[in-house]
Amino acid sequence: MIMFEEQLSVIVPDSFHEMALNRVNDMYPYEEKPQVILEDENRHRFCTFSLFEDRELVDTQTEHAIQLILEVVLSLYPSALLDEAQVRNCKGGVYGWFSYKSMGNKGEIFNVMYIFPLNGCMMFGTMGCAVEDEEGKEELMNMMDSLQAVRKKFSYTIAGRKSENHKI
Repeated sequence: MIMFEEQLSVIVPDSFHEMALNRVNDMYPYEEKPQVILEDENRHRFCTFSLFEDRELVDTQTEHAIQLILEVVLSLYPSALLDEAQVRNCKGGVYGWFSYKSMGNKGEIFNVMYIFPLNGCMMFGTMGCAVEDEEGKEELMNMMDSLQAVRKKFSYTIAGRKSENHKI
């Protein structure tokens, strides 16, 4: 799947689709919602993607940034941590992530928060499934491992001649 004006490539399982608006409003009742929200056809697994173009992030800042996000989450849910903040290699560089548990309608949820440097900006996402869903956890990790920045294409004109499909 390609998103954010062809800047991000991620391999998303075929069973995932855009979450229905009524479900989005139930799960995210606040005004600012993630930019892309997907769920599997059984509504047991979800993932979100948001690009913060006003937040700079490069590979070398990823570890520190994910640690700061973890500290905020732990201040709200002090006993919820499952996996400490860490940096992991992916198809297109590195991403930072950690996991924690929360309560859902049908039991405990395994939640992941992750960040990925995307063309100098911060891409922030969440993923989740039931705590006991080991196959789901693996599927979510595989999605994060497939993250890849795609260079923006641009065109320009010099002396009346147009040049296209250059990558930066």
